[in-house]
Amino acid sequence: MSSQDYTLTLDLNVLNHLGINLYSNVPAVLSEVVANSWDAEATKVDIKIDARTKTITITDNGWGMSKIECNTKFLIVGYQKRDLEAVTTPNLHRHVMGRKGIGKLALFSIANIIEVQSVKAKNGKKEKSGFVLDAQEIAKQIKSSKKAYHPKPIPSNKIAITKGTRIVLKQLKKNLSVAQKFLRKRLARRFSILGADNKFVVNVDGKPISVGDRDFYKKIEYLWSIGNVGDKYEKLSVNATKTAKLDGIIDKGAGYKISGWIGTFDEQKSIEEGNNSIVVLAWGKLIHEDLLKDLKEGGLFTKYLIGEIRADFLDYDDKEDIATTDRQNLKETDPRFVALKKFVQDTILNEIQNRWRDWRRDDATDKATTNPKVSEWFKQLGPDHRRVAKRMFQVIESVPADDVSERKELYRHGILAFESLALRDNVELLRKIETEKDFQLVASIIGEMDQLELTQYGQIVRGRFEVLRKFENIVPASKERLIQRHIFDHLWLLDPSWERASVDERMEQSVMTEFGKLDARLTPDEKKARLDIRYRTAAGKHIIIELKKYSVRVKTTALIDQVQKYRGALEKCLRKFKPHEDHWIETICIVGGPPTPDKPKETADLLRAIGARYETYDNLITQTRQSYKDYLAAQKKVDWIWNLVDAI
Repeated sequence: MSSQDYTLTLDLNVLNHLGINLYSNVPAVLSEVVANSWDAEATKVDIKIDARTKTITITDNGWGMSKIECNTKFLIVGYQKRDLEAVTTPNLHRHVMGRKGIGKLALFSIANIIEVQSVKAKNGKKEKSGFVLDAQEIAKQIKSSKKAYHPKPIPSNKIAITKGTRIVLKQLKKNLSVAQKFLRKRLARRFSILGADNKFVVNVDGKPISVGDRDFYKKIEYLWSIGNVGDKYEKLSVNATKTAKLDGIIDKGAGYKISGWIGTFDEQKSIEEGNNSIVVLAWGKLIHEDLLKDLKEGGLFTKYLIGEIRADFLDYDDKEDIATTDRQNLKETDPRFVALKKFVQDTILNEIQNRWRDWRRDDATDKATTNPKVSEWFKQLGPDHRRVAKRMFQVIESVPADDVSERKELYRHGILAFESLALRDNVELLRKIETEKDFQLVASIIGEMDQLELTQYGQIVRGRFEVLRKFENIVPASKERLIQRHIFDHLWLLDPSWERASVDERMEQSVMTEFGKLDARLTPDEKKARLDIRYRTAAGKHIIIELKKYSVRVKTTALIDQVQKYRGALEKCLRKFKPHEDHWIETICIVGGPPTPDKPKETADLLRAIGARYETYDNLITQTRQSYKDYLAAQKKVDWIWNLVDAI
């Protein structure tokens, strides 16, 4: 068999441009292989992780590929499957998941060697084919400007399978101990079609992935089913105390509809780090990792939220492909995605917010009185006082608290405030509460308890206003220094949800040492362009923040190159100090003006593909003030409430 028998057909400059690091984690990479098995009508996929040999093997019992199909389909990057083949499989009538044919490049994100074996049944006979892809050899071809790469063929007598396709990933770049721990759960959450019911069983080390591996249904307290899903999710959420159903029709004429579920947990601690999200799937596979962050919904209820929405219309065959290069997010400005976001924001989340608030209030007294001391205090109150106390419980239970001690502190302050008012001249008025009108009057006297959530944030917000005011009317030359002084300890300037930055001193020292090694190799011009760089963590993310000089315009290519280097340095440290954790890394570059050439959308897409974004000094302040506009409008009321609390 000649070395020319297999040809990886693509413009290698395209591969060089895209890079072979499209994906950030093992589950995301393997989901592309699993999707290919689905398209090949496999009913079984076996994934085996061998820590000793440092290999991952994925075997399916699907159609397999002939030698010709290996060349004309698998080895063509950019093969337009839905344009060239039927979009529904002939036997099991599955809608195919693959589209652009670039998912195979993801394999190089975690392995240097990719071995492919396949067996195709044809005319009563079995045709075997196989080859090996080598990342280093491909890199050499890129440097030599050759347009094609010829993988090393595998002799037929070395093909170990009798049906389907096997892919073996060798010389892995990722930590296998981490992969083994999280793979089952992460794959379960990336697909909604796994299991015997869909004739698609995926095993990890011999054990099938099940719905239970998602590991969140049992934690759900309140559940909203969306669209025509029957009681499927109600049966899974066995501990949900309240449920409701919501319509999923966005645009009936256009065929835009969604299905799925959104749930809330009773406490924030029930949500795993980095999992407070609403994923979007199409044809049973994840296509957008988190819709919630795109909505910028600031309601308290979102801190308890998790969900899964299926929106096949985002991936219709006759419409433009709107997935980003890494196949894990969607183009923000596409009309279909905009329609989805608007519907979820204005209809779904609006309804959930109202129900969630009411349900939390209904359950508040039972939850509050599980604490023996709170129960003891409540029992000694008279009937009229109990009605006000119940109202206080409702509000306290709606305030986010990370642990039991924080909740206890809220009740301590709440009871002290209640007793203080009761012992003053308002005692007689409290006893007269009988009607809703009376209640509204008393509620206003005790500080408008509906605003307790606002008061909990009041001090934080006022402090932030003071920081923002310092930026007003600052000349550009001074702006970069002022931001430098505040940005690293006030990450809310970059994202309102990053309320508290934290630093592991040992990690920070190690990271900054690695950064220093990179800085030593900067050219004089690059050093002049740099103001500062730091490492922080917040909301489960590892964050790199680089400040550029206000007066310097940076090139997009240079920015991407620097981001990748510093990201690589951070990943090295994370593998050393946190080897058993999944890592979410984001890099933010703060610059004086948009990178050159001035192509904002293209630049944003390229940066997003490597987990990065840029902000200009001027837009940073404008966007931060916009994020807090609701607080600005309520500032006078916040001040009044805090004056009342201070007086107590």
